[in-house]
Amino acid sequence: MTDRWHDRFASCGTGVVIEPDVQIEHPELFHVGDRVRLGRGFYSQGATRVTIGPDSAFYPHCFLQGSGRLELAAEVDFYPGSYLSVGGEHGVISVGRKSHFAAGGAIYGGGGVSLGTYCNIAAHVVITSVQHDPRRHDQPMALAPSTAAPVTIADDVWLGANATVVQGVTIAEGCILGANGVLTRDTEPFGIYAGVPARRISDRRPAS
Repeated sequence: MTDRWHDRFASCGTGVVIEPDVQIEHPELFHVGDRVRLGRGFYSQGATRVTIGPDSAFYPHCFLQGSGRLELAAEVDFYPGSYLSVGGEHGVISVGRKSHFAAGGAIYGGGGVSLGTYCNIAAHVVITSVQHDPRRHDQPMALAPSTAAPVTIADDVWLGANATVVQGVTIAEGCILGANGVLTRDTEPFGIYAGVPARRISDRRPAS
């Protein structure tokens, strides 16, 4: 399967594995590093400009769409059922080295989403840099123009299962967001946050 894709990518490294049923509408926009793996059922819809660093992987049934940019450093993993929307041509999702995303998460990068290195994103996490404009009353919210603001996540951050990070939030280095938490404001380094909306409940203290 890899052979038939190799010449269709803008660039392709060695040891790349493309499993059956992969569909990519614009493979000419893909730059694929060494030993990348695209799992069964991976689907890229639209004209996303994609750079995948070496030793990165999309596990089965991940879905990518949009016309912006997806930029992955080395050793980034998306587990089964991950959904990535880069939005319009100015949207971007950027992920640092050795970060991983557990199954069933969703990232909306229309307003810009950036993650650092060694980020641990648990199952069913939602990170969104866009939303429907709730201030509009002249038409249904589904038809109103969206609002957008970047989400920035620093190095060594852990987002617990089912957590949500909304537009305009910056998460500082070393933070934890507990399961089911909804983060609506910036954090301070090495804090533990939980709740709806999430608040700082403790600190990550160095081992004695």
